[in-house]
Amino acid sequence: MTRPAKILVITAAALLAIPVGCSLLLAASVVTSGLVTVQVHETKADGTNLYIPVPAGLIYLGLDVLPLLDRHGELARARHEVGEWGPAVRAVAQALEDAPDAVLVDVRDHGETVKIVKRGSRILLDVHDHETDVHLSFPAHLFSRAARTFV
Repeated sequence: MTRPAKILVITAAALLAIPVGCSLLLAASVVTSGLVTVQVHETKADGTNLYIPVPAGLIYLGLDVLPLLDRHGELARARHEVGEWGPAVRAVAQALEDAPDAVLVDVRDHGETVKIVKRGSRILLDVHDHETDVHLSFPAHLFSRAARTFV
């Protein structure tokens, strides 16, 4: 193989390794920490249809970085306001993560519904009214992770 051909092959391999590596890293993040999904469907004629999947790892990264960005002491103020309830909040968040499958909230009123379900390792939130359906799904361990950051 000639020298220019070797350089071309090495350059192509390096350029290919970047997107493949990023894709594998994203897939590993989704497999290990889960996926948060938001889906909104408005039934009116000019309604919004939206689907947003976000790797939970990005949310965890945000929770880890948040204390570094808290220049005004809002996290300390939140912890102070929670006070002695902090350990109870963390325990409830952990218990929710460990709980068996169950319907946590089921409210129906005048054709509008709100339902929150724990299924497997996920929390599913469904809200329906006359014009809009909203579905939110996220890993149950997101609560305990957020509780450790805020409480």
